[in-house]
Amino acid sequence: MPPQSQRRRRTGNHADNDPDETISRRRQGRRPNDSDEDSGASEAEQEDVSMDQSGDGAEDLLANKLVRYALACEYARMPIKRDGIRDKVLGNNARLFRRVFDGAQTQLRQVFGMEMAELPVKEKRTLKEKQKATARKATSQASQSSRQYILVSILPAEYKAHAIIAPARVPSSQEEASYIGFYTMIVSLIVLSGGELSDMKLRRHLGRMNASQNLPMDKTDNVLQKLVRQGYVDKVVEKSEGDEDTVTWCVGSRGRVEIPPQSIAAFVTEVWGELPDDFNKKLAKSLGLQEARQDGEDGAE
Repeated sequence: MPPQSQRRRRTGNHADNDPDETISRRRQGRRPNDSDEDSGASEAEQEDVSMDQSGDGAEDLLANKLVRYALACEYARMPIKRDGIRDKVLGNNARLFRRVFDGAQTQLRQVFGMEMAELPVKEKRTLKEKQKATARKATSQASQSSRQYILVSILPAEYKAHAIIAPARVPSSQEEASYIGFYTMIVSLIVLSGGELSDMKLRRHLGRMNASQNLPMDKTDNVLQKLVRQGYVDKVVEKSEGDEDTVTWCVGSRGRVEIPPQSIAAFVTEVWGELPDDFNKKLAKSLGLQEARQDGEDGAE
């Protein structure tokens, strides 16, 4: 037993000392490392290729997510903020904002008949706000942007009939229709009054309509506060020393986009009933329209 074990050990040592086998083993030992490097490079290349190939797919997914976010904001009548898009939709892909935004716009137009329209910058009403705005313009040359959007319909006029676009069923169709009619009337009164309406005159109009009894959703003051939160109207309070604060109502940023002068003209024409001969001319002049509408249907358009 001992001699055989020695022979085996010697043959093993001889094999280990053989330079050819050592070189071959070294080569074999290096090949896995080399192959790992090559495979690592190839995997990186494949990963880059897959990222390039899946770029459009990732943008489509983000665009779908932006569409859902925009619909959710519009359902609550809240503005679609650009910061909200970056935080809740894009995440770490902020550099894809423009492409994702354009993709979402295409889907909204083709599927829902809507598009995201940027809200105008909130106007400065009080003297202090105007002074601050003037100081900012002097120090900054960048163009002002509200960085907020809402969804507006792009459907043709013939598809904007009540039978096609009915009020939402939440909380109820009747309550939603009453709410739409109420804020449309408030915005129309403010615009036809020269762009602003004192609180006393607004209360007088509401009293003539018996708004406190006819509004089904809530108290009149609560509904007005809701209109302010959603951007349909702005409540401007001018504080004065010793006297009562002066309250003025103006059209908000959402109200200006969602209810343009053409919609106000259609609303007034529908409510007025039998129209005088010079009605369209006077209405167009009051709303600042370039062309007077000939009839109620043209006003609806």
